[in-house]
Amino acid sequence: MGPALRRIWFPQWSVGTVSWLLHRITGVTLAIYLLPHFLTINEARRGPAAFDSALATYSGPFYAAAEYVLVAAVTFHLFNGLRITAVDLFDLSHRQRLLFGLVLAACLAVLLAASLIFVPRILAPVS
Repeated sequence: MGPALRRIWFPQWSVGTVSWLLHRITGVTLAIYLLPHFLTINEARRGPAAFDSALATYSGPFYAAAEYVLVAAVTFHLFNGLRITAVDLFDLSHRQRLLFGLVLAACLAVLLAASLIFVPRILAPVS
């Protein structure tokens, strides 16, 4: 996409705008995740068999991939939240691009490490 089209379609897109948008998206994603999480945890009140049955619902490659996406959302939300805190506390608004790059690098490092756990589970044959 050329610069002229970019200005037409995304006139206000900067590092701050992108990080703000991703922070909101990950925050909403995490809030939505809480409902099934709480419902599943609540099954423990009905006994171990009910809890095990509820957990069995979340087995398989689809749920392993969903957990990996959840790790990505938590990781970005965490590191971007730390970036926002650093910008606010230490007046680092002039370092937005550098700090956002550090956020992305930290996210990439965590996701590469998490891949060692999640990719075999995602690629495992369904039993």
